[in-house]
Amino acid sequence: MLRLGLLALVAIGIAGAAAELAFERHWGTPTQLIPWVTLALLTVALLLVALGDSAGTLTVVRVLALVVLLAAAYGVFTHVSVNHGMGAMDPAWDSMSAPAQWWSALTKSVGNAPPLAPGMLAQSALLLLLASTVRRPAK
Repeated sequence: MLRLGLLALVAIGIAGAAAELAFERHWGTPTQLIPWVTLALLTVALLLVALGDSAGTLTVVRVLALVVLLAAAYGVFTHVSVNHGMGAMDPAWDSMSAPAQWWSALTKSVGNAPPLAPGMLAQSALLLLLASTVRRPAK
């Protein structure tokens, strides 16, 4: 039951992230296609772990999940960096300390890129890693 619940949460995460990306029309540049590729990887990994739990299959699933985790970290970094670049439009920007500028970029006080949105991908990848450790019940 735990395995099934984890897989359901992964599927919900994939669907939610895909909907959010579509609503934001997140496909205008090659960099904006990265989360779409990660969603495809998560979908493949989800199907693999749902259909089998051989050692080879689980290794592939775990590698795909780790790739998604790295891409999600890159997404957070990219979003924060884009927001930081937009800070120059804030009149108070130059009077802020560097840590305050980066905090503003992280908290989306400047810029429009949601830094935690890639976290949806990371969450789904982590749930998939957890699901890959729970064995199927014996038949």
